[in-house]
Amino acid sequence: MRKIIYCFLLSGMLFSCSDKKVSENTQDSTQIVSKDSVSSSVQSSEVMFLEDVLQCVDLKGLETKYGAKNVQKEALVQTGDGDFKVTKLFPNTPKEVEIYWKDGEDYKKIQDAVVKGGFSKTSDVAPTSIWESKEGLRLGMKMSEVIALNGKNFTITGLGWDLGGNVVSWEGGKLNNKNISIRFNDYSTNNGGLSETEYSSISGDREFDTQHAAITKLNPTVDELSVYLKPEIDAELGKKLTKEVEKKQIPR
Repeated sequence: MRKIIYCFLLSGMLFSCSDKKVSENTQDSTQIVSKDSVSSSVQSSEVMFLEDVLQCVDLKGLETKYGAKNVQKEALVQTGDGDFKVTKLFPNTPKEVEIYWKDGEDYKKIQDAVVKGGFSKTSDVAPTSIWESKEGLRLGMKMSEVIALNGKNFTITGLGWDLGGNVVSWEGGKLNNKNISIRFNDYSTNNGGLSETEYSSISGDREFDTQHAAITKLNPTVDELSVYLKPEIDAELGKKLTKEVEKKQIPR
């Protein structure tokens, strides 16, 4: 049920998808840069778009576009809700993409295409990725950059749990209804200079606007990016889930 709820919360008019939060990180070493400059350092001549993965539709389409040798049909990843069977594109390389299939239609209908940052609090360098969304989102972007791209503030979940740091609603901005999900995380070694009280105010199972003073000061990093098929949610369930979100929101 949690996956269904968050697919809806992170999709459409109020929401943008965040259905599978995977703890397994993949290291992307296409470029190595300092943490301070990671968001503006993507200079690779090769840019690949996640939307193109989604448009492959099925396993045969993936193999045709990217080559069968670059597709691992079956792999397991660990999430907060258990293990999930996925397909990996360019497995164990800097270009790795996790592909989730629509329930009951394994290898017939791609639901999500996901890339992860592999960032670390303990390293002086951070990876970047050649994968982007056609809307201009990429791993390593700062929250302030995403706000600028969206053209307005948006709503995210609190940090520090299995569904933390996800965009809940683009609030009618330019990224609304684009079927894009991103997750933010903090990779500073001192909570970004926040006090314990400030950091706790933006942590845990809650939602808040990115105008919140503490999250603005922290300015976290995009460490997961996915594009997805819009889930089919009936109107009655949609209203119920909207009310659940509103109960969790806190003043900015």
